[in-house]
Amino acid sequence: MPAIAGCGRGICLKSPSECKTLLGAYFCPMNYGAYENDTDALKARGWTYDSIREQEAQLRSGCQPVAAIAACKTDHGIFVLDSEARSLAQEAHRQSLDRGARWVRFVPGSGAASRMFAGMREPRDSDVDSALQKSAQDFPFWSQEQKRQLASLPASQRPTQAAHWMLDARVGWSRLPKGLIPFHQQSDGVSFNSFQEHAKEWSSLMGDSAMHFTVPGDFQEAIAAVLAATGHPNVETSIQHQATDTVALSLDTNELVRHASGGLLFRPGGHGALLQNLDAVQGDFVCIRNIDNVVQDSRMANRNAEQEILMGECVRLTEERNRLIFALQTNGADALEEVVQWLINFDEKAHDHATDVNSCLHALDRPIRVAGMVKNTGEPGGGPFWVKQSNGWISPGIVESSELPEDMKGKGTHFNPVDIICSVKRADGEGAYALNDFADRDMFFTARKMWQGKSIRILERPGLWNGAMAHWLTRFVEVPNSTFAPVKTVLDLLKPERQA
Repeated sequence: MPAIAGCGRGICLKSPSECKTLLGAYFCPMNYGAYENDTDALKARGWTYDSIREQEAQLRSGCQPVAAIAACKTDHGIFVLDSEARSLAQEAHRQSLDRGARWVRFVPGSGAASRMFAGMREPRDSDVDSALQKSAQDFPFWSQEQKRQLASLPASQRPTQAAHWMLDARVGWSRLPKGLIPFHQQSDGVSFNSFQEHAKEWSSLMGDSAMHFTVPGDFQEAIAAVLAATGHPNVETSIQHQATDTVALSLDTNELVRHASGGLLFRPGGHGALLQNLDAVQGDFVCIRNIDNVVQDSRMANRNAEQEILMGECVRLTEERNRLIFALQTNGADALEEVVQWLINFDEKAHDHATDVNSCLHALDRPIRVAGMVKNTGEPGGGPFWVKQSNGWISPGIVESSELPEDMKGKGTHFNPVDIICSVKRADGEGAYALNDFADRDMFFTARKMWQGKSIRILERPGLWNGAMAHWLTRFVEVPNSTFAPVKTVLDLLKPERQA
């Protein structure tokens, strides 16, 4: 786009030649006139013209591979807690409750169910049809009448009928948020969706402690009603902020995508956009879990026992961090060696980065997360890796498969189930950390999608447990695979562990 010689709106005091020298002609603020008709939309999102130009540059450059240098393993980066360590963690958790620590469960529940049902669309895979011929009547979201109808059909007709009911644009399940899809059904026909199961599990572990769900705005009232009916007295919902939307790039025209009416296409900025929602949660410790990772009643007690261990480990590390900060503040250089030895588990270059009292305090004074990791038994995707961060640290990080450099793909031994305990209260006790201060904005995602029959490149903000937490103190702890029960496709609901 050529530079315009003077915008006359007081946007920029530099001459066009200065802009070209400093930023390149493509970013010249004189170009902002191209978005004059988008001013209201930008204002509604709190964006400046620089915001849209930065996103445009990211879309054109594409995301770069994360500097993953080695997989985290059980002897290097992933801790396997023995019986003594588990007991210490349990005691730390109990003591936190005695002290009145505020615990919150945070569940990103904004996602739609459309991807979950994508395999039901024509042409279906033969394996999908085989599963539907055998078990289409066993999905937990059917009414008893629908179950009877499907069971009475010839097996060859079941896939078509089941898919029609699931995908119906007016009443089908695929039109709903994922959390409203019933995942479990009792023998008496009563079904439970993910919002209900999360409330039940958290209540059995933490009583009336707060829960927070992010939800799609169009369904906020309906979801709030479902949660109110659970009887849990302390539940909040929030929606993803407009300010975290992103624009998209047309791969046909090489320009930002616009609607037929001329307005820019704005899309939700991925789960990384929920950092703002997480930052607003009022709590000392926040437990993050995905909306689709819920289990039957019979498995809740075991999973809560493992959750308590992760929670206690986070408390214990928080207390260690606070003690070391106090030691630096009172003993100065005499505490340096102990601090550096502790930091090595979080930054393998701690000897280079924590060399005096101030640098040690800077390294210590940040949020902590303890993330459960399960052994990889063939799940797709990334996991825990040692990552060279933009601040120079070599630290444990959660990396998506799309972010991995080629020489690291397939080397992970564990998988990220999104079972993360966050310590967000400042070490000095004066409120919570400003979480945006510890994100890496360069760890964004781009991906190719279809929109109205056109090929576009979309932008997602740094993932909530990827770039958004890049500069936290991170501890990975191995947890049993039985604690991980995701529903990625509708066929996952037919697995034996989902049945009553």
